[in-house]
Amino acid sequence: MSNKDLMTPEVIDFNEARAKKLEEKRRNTERVFFKNLLGMYCVTDSTHMRPVELIDVSEEGCAFQVPFNPDHPWPADQKEIPVRLYFTQDTFLGVTLQIQNSAPSIQDGIRTVRYGCTIDKTTQSYETFKGFVKFLKSFAVTASKDLGDVRVFYL
Repeated sequence: MSNKDLMTPEVIDFNEARAKKLEEKRRNTERVFFKNLLGMYCVTDSTHMRPVELIDVSEEGCAFQVPFNPDHPWPADQKEIPVRLYFTQDTFLGVTLQIQNSAPSIQDGIRTVRYGCTIDKTTQSYETFKGFVKFLKSFAVTASKDLGDVRVFYL
């Protein structure tokens, strides 16, 4: 490193740093939401459902993962899969996903397969899904973590 490099101050882009921080907060908030409040199941045939772990959502689609099972790989050749997003034990939003890519992964020492999907925008439920994604983005920006304090804020 030259003396010139040591004397040149590093320029920090606060907008970029803020955007990265908000993206990290959004992803963490979504993961908490997905793990604690939302259940996602794939309809594998007319009588069976398989739980899947939702990883990420956008207005264009989502990412999910399933445990890898070499004896029964799933979804083996399926490119289009119907899924149910459960918001309560008995109410769900049904959407159809098209698998675009997959990649092996290891999550907490367990082999999984992660799928990237687009959502079928022609279904009646797409507008509701899009509204859900917008809610998640807004919620992630404005949500606060409960630290046990009892202060009230009026904004």
